[in-house]
Amino acid sequence: MRTTRFQYGLLFVIVFCAVYFAGKAQNTIAQDVVQNREAFNSEVDDVKRQLKQMEEAFLVQQKMMKQMEVLALNQQSQIEELKNRIETVSAKPVVIAKEEIQEEVKQEVGNYLASDEARERLGLGLPGQYEPVNGYYLPDKEKATIGFQTRDGNYSFNLGFRLQSRFTYRDNSEDHGETDKTDIDVRRARLCFGGNVYSKDMNYYVEIDGDSFDVNLRDYYVWWSPLDEFNIKTGYFKVPANRQWNSSGFKLLLQDRSIASDAFKQDRDYGLDIFGRPFDGYMEYHAAVFRGAGQNPSKTFGKDENIDNELLCVLTARYYPFGWYNSYNIVSGWDETSVKCEEDFKAVIGASVVNNAKERDRKLADTDSIIGNVDLWMRYKRVTWDSEYYLRENDPEDGGDSITSDGFYTQAGYFVLPKKLELAVRYSMLDPDNDLPDDIQKEYTAGINYYFRGHRSKIQADMSRFVTDTTDTYKDENRLRLQYQLIF
Repeated sequence: MRTTRFQYGLLFVIVFCAVYFAGKAQNTIAQDVVQNREAFNSEVDDVKRQLKQMEEAFLVQQKMMKQMEVLALNQQSQIEELKNRIETVSAKPVVIAKEEIQEEVKQEVGNYLASDEARERLGLGLPGQYEPVNGYYLPDKEKATIGFQTRDGNYSFNLGFRLQSRFTYRDNSEDHGETDKTDIDVRRARLCFGGNVYSKDMNYYVEIDGDSFDVNLRDYYVWWSPLDEFNIKTGYFKVPANRQWNSSGFKLLLQDRSIASDAFKQDRDYGLDIFGRPFDGYMEYHAAVFRGAGQNPSKTFGKDENIDNELLCVLTARYYPFGWYNSYNIVSGWDETSVKCEEDFKAVIGASVVNNAKERDRKLADTDSIIGNVDLWMRYKRVTWDSEYYLRENDPEDGGDSITSDGFYTQAGYFVLPKKLELAVRYSMLDPDNDLPDDIQKEYTAGINYYFRGHRSKIQADMSRFVTDTTDTYKDENRLRLQYQLIF
């Protein structure tokens, strides 16, 4: 019995030892397998990485080989071209070959001098290349041709000349004892110069008038333009109220302004104008004050006298619903014709109020005068349309009867040939006194314009009929005009 127990115990010990050592060996083998698998995976990743790098290097080398092939082809083409030129030059006489080389050198030098780089590095201020400062530079391209400026652009001088030569025939009503008239004269002759000083924002302009035998200064002013929204102008210049009057006389749709515009204009005066175009050019404003004495005031001790010591004040606002109109220079004035035939539709609506206004460029003594006007114009491709209405109230300070007058014009133009041949029509009415039924004046005008080089060289012809419609009489005048304009 003891032997049997011993045998069983020995057998148990042997089985236990076998199981223990077998498990230990299995764990060791499992650990070795895991370690071997991790090492294998790491080696596979390294091989993949090396393979990818080799592929990328191969692609780069392939791309470089293609570039080298293209470069080699270009070099071969250049070599062939040089061979051909050498053969051509060798076949020609030496004198001819030398002249051709000189012409090529001249052309290359000329091309470089005309570049912006040359202008910047050499400080060249060549004619016709100086662009507007802040969009307000004056004289603009329509007024000046010859210009000079310093290298930094802080000083410039530009010179221009403008001339209008006109033939006029007037067929007057014989019932009123007026004879027909024929005339040839110079309607406008102007020498102008301007530029900037100290900086690109400080500008000046002077215009000399030679319409008659008397030569005099017509405009002379300076303006500071630091921002589109804020500018200051001072000197002697047009009062910024009547829109047609502020259109340049060399950019009119017809040869002269309407009878209504002439009646309500405030002409020129000494003053100060604060103006700008805020909201990205969708608005325009003028807030100005002037002496109010007019162009030909009375004289006292050799000096111009401001009658009644009352200043002329102007407020003007305009709205551009379709954005700024690039053919309008806020300093120099409007362009009544659309020579550029711009594709985009443009329109403006505006209004002005003038307190202590002048009448026919005269200050009325002992009279409170106020003028209001509204204007509307549109531009689209070949079509232009302008209209303006004026209203004046003269109130005597001595208690006399007030006088109310009004007037308007509407006109349109159409380019039959874009940028060359334009047809124009206008109707204008003027009522000097609304209380009088027999003083209404009317204008009917039709014209044709031909542009050789825009406004720089053009010829205009128009025919007008002026009628004064009264209760007792009917006075009329027919007028035929032909005018040539030159700007350089």
